[in-house]
Amino acid sequence: MDINATIILEGGGMRGVFTAGVLDFLMDNDYYFSDVIGVSAGSCNGIDYVSKQRGRSKNCFIITDNNNRFMHPGNFFLHRNVMDMEKMFVKFPTESFPFDFETFRKSNMKMEVVVTNCLNGKAEYKTLDKTKKLDNITICRASCSMPRFCKEVYLNNIPFLDGGVSDSIPLKHVVSENKNSKIFVVLTQPFGYRKKIVKTPIKKAIKLSFTKYPELLKVLVDRPNLYNNQLNYVEELEKKGKIFVIRPEMEVVNSLETKVEKLNDFYTHGYFLMKRDFTALNNFINN
Repeated sequence: MDINATIILEGGGMRGVFTAGVLDFLMDNDYYFSDVIGVSAGSCNGIDYVSKQRGRSKNCFIITDNNNRFMHPGNFFLHRNVMDMEKMFVKFPTESFPFDFETFRKSNMKMEVVVTNCLNGKAEYKTLDKTKKLDNITICRASCSMPRFCKEVYLNNIPFLDGGVSDSIPLKHVVSENKNSKIFVVLTQPFGYRKKIVKTPIKKAIKLSFTKYPELLKVLVDRPNLYNNQLNYVEELEKKGKIFVIRPEMEVVNSLETKVEKLNDFYTHGYFLMKRDFTALNNFINN
């Protein structure tokens, strides 16, 4: 079923496995939105949704084969990436967990990915060109590159980092586009969550890491306020019945979680909540 509506997929590192559960249920029910916009890990969830690869995101998040493990603190000292980005964005889509480029290319769904421009600190919304296979993977890599833990990714000679820095929940962007009146938001933090203000020692560490990107530095320091304001906006529109939101209702996993049991539980939780709320979502979309 093709739905003329927009689905927004928040990031959150390994918390994205919750979103994988949500989307797998939708795919099990042949329920596809016309417009998809993903941020950070949400971008990886999103392209798997557009390529209709049920289970692929889950397999990429929950690694049981040591040869495919992509996260280790030692990676930072070797590659300045806590996560092995080459493995995730080169080996995974071409070898370990093949990405269906052909189905993605043929899809009528529009896919946008949020990235942060390091030079001006602003969000950019990249509409994926389905004819350019590896370019799309590179854009997703940029959107997933966490500041201080990952290297910048260059797109057209401009450095970019995690889209969550500048626009974690691109609801205002979607509303301003005004293409679809129906919007479904998938969050990876529970109701009422708010990000804590950055403490002085952390501010100093951030400043040391990003002296060459002063505009990005401003956004990084102010990110808790930006994110909390976005959550306020989400809850405001949700209360008015203008959007439909699904979010975790259990203790969330850490953004760098690697324990298979915890990740499986969080994935199952996402699947269960979407199953529980599917009728309500469908009613919202059709009324």
